[in-house]
Amino acid sequence: MRGRDTDILSNPWMVLVIGSRVENCGGSLITSLFVLTAAHCITSGPMKVRLGEYDDQYFMEDCSSGICIPRSFEVNVDSKVTHKQFRDYKNDIGILRMSEIIPYSDFVRPICILIDEEMGYVPFFSVTGWGRTESSDYSKILQVATLENIDRNICAEIFRSEFDIAQICAGSNTSDSCRGDSGGPLSAVRTYNGLNRTFQYGIVSYGLRSCSGLGVYTNVTHLTGFILRALEYLRTR
Repeated sequence: MRGRDTDILSNPWMVLVIGSRVENCGGSLITSLFVLTAAHCITSGPMKVRLGEYDDQYFMEDCSSGICIPRSFEVNVDSKVTHKQFRDYKNDIGILRMSEIIPYSDFVRPICILIDEEMGYVPFFSVTGWGRTESSDYSKILQVATLENIDRNICAEIFRSEFDIAQICAGSNTSDSCRGDSGGPLSAVRTYNGLNRTFQYGIVSYGLRSCSGLGVYTNVTHLTGFILRALEYLRTR
């Protein structure tokens, strides 16, 4: 809500998650075989993911500011897993295994997740998605919004729910994630080994119905143990 068009090459890990829900979800490519998303986005029926998407109103190549990327493509999901303790949006995290290994390119490649290292505090995040805009329509072009890292106690008070370390509170006076953004990445750029890289900190989970201010995000950095176990489990299925 009230975001801006992303640069066409800036989010090659962004995935559109398509299932039996009324609305699609977002997700993030984390390896050539796996997609990270929210548990509440994972349905019991057939699912697929769309990669390399930018403007979903066109079925040919996407172009912006004179830069074009190849046509997006869809891949079936052949296995999926959610956190065993997912309930009431707590531990709202899941992983999808695609039916084929995806080759990396400038337009499709994974986001970084830091394992067994402290991520450190960041004051601001970026959130991306094709969710609803201020006109109540779903955005055709991938949107990005900048959100502030907010004290968890504020979200606990606003949403009148228990809030723990496995959740992140983030928001802005001018923009927010909204319906259709669920499952997408909450990220920040940090320097790692001398290079600026985009790391995933959270997953869009839920927020105010009005999409006006605060949102709750699954804390990916606190659930890397689940991610590693899930990848190992899905590799052997």
